Amino acid sequence: MNSSDESVQEYFGRYHEAYRNSESHARGQDLARLIEILHLAPKSLVLDAACGTGHTALELARQGHHVIGLDVTREMLEEAESLAQQSHLSIQWVQGNVHHLPWEPDTFDAITCRRAAHHFSDLAHFLREAKRVLKPGGHLGISDMTAPSDAIEWLNQLERYRDGSHEAARSANEWAHLIAEAGLDLVTLNVSAEIMTAEQWLAPVPPDSHEGHQTLMFLADHPPATIFRNGQFYKYRLILAAVKT
Repeated sequence: MNSSDESVQEYFGRYHEAYRNSESHARGQDLARLIEILHLAPKSLVLDAACGTGHTALELARQGHHVIGLDVTREMLEEAESLAQQSHLSIQWVQGNVHHLPWEPDTFDAITCRRAAHHFSDLAHFLREAKRVLKPGGHLGISDMTAPSDAIEWLNQLERYRDGSHEAARSANEWAHLIAEAGLDLVTLNVSAEIMTAEQWLAPVPPDSHEGHQTLMFLADHPPATIFRNGQFYKYRLILAAVKT
């Protein structure tokens, strides 16, 4: 286990219950859109990489697909299994690292990765692994935080105050470059913005915690107007689909 894994496990091991109960993760608009752009055939075999507490995997299973959820944090997988049992859904849960996917080449019809890629210590390696285990014609679907190019580094500094396991959010241009470098063909890429309060964005970190206090102090110090203005936080989310040809 590397230090990045340990940081991720520490953070999500502490906040696993909050992610299980998160309305945004369970019903956010990016969930339906992410699945829609994959154009899945009935009963597809789908890997949900860095599945967290399983909200994406659960929705895929509800739609009749065969789903495997992979995550590095045991507590998150336990929450996912509990939710699956409540919904009477059969999903295979695997504890493991997204940088070393334990499957043979050409295994999956599709791979999803929702709101997690900014935690990956080597995103380029994950993308190569995703391509390896996808079947020819299989799709990779990503939803992740982003920001305008001129504000992306400021956002990354802010996120590291909030969450020590944060590695890097990428701009849309960076994502397009990484997808091409991995040998995947970009099919669609869209960016949208959701307006929220600073406290809503900070969740599940409490505002009165050490991390919360540091983050809100940094947020108050001349933030880019594209991210924070008039007391409102603009959270940008990127959704893309790429195909293995």
